[in-house]
Amino acid sequence: MFIRGDSIKALHRERGMLSKMMNKRFSEEERNRLYKKWGIGLSSKRRRLQLANRIWSNTKDIDHVMESAAVVAKLLRFVEQGQALKEMFGLSFTPPTSSTKRRSLGWTYSKSSLL
Repeated sequence: MFIRGDSIKALHRERGMLSKMMNKRFSEEERNRLYKKWGIGLSSKRRRLQLANRIWSNTKDIDHVMESAAVVAKLLRFVEQGQALKEMFGLSFTPPTSSTKRRSLGWTYSKSSLL
């Protein structure tokens, strides 16, 4: 059974994690640009936590959702790995690229050994 209190605690933990990751993933200039973009004063306290609390706060506005996805993708390093933002929403219709693709050489290999 899923209890509302548990989900609120999980949400707070997730936002705290995102807040802590901001210092590691974003330069000071990038953080300041994000604060301005999201309407957070540069002299205010706990700016990272304010930003983390604003992410995903308006799920009915598609622009807000896309901006939130872009911030989270950069924090989680989806952008550096070349993964599209669409994957965050489960909308990727392309098969994942893999460096270890399996090839079946069974018939062609055995056929060449017979000749």
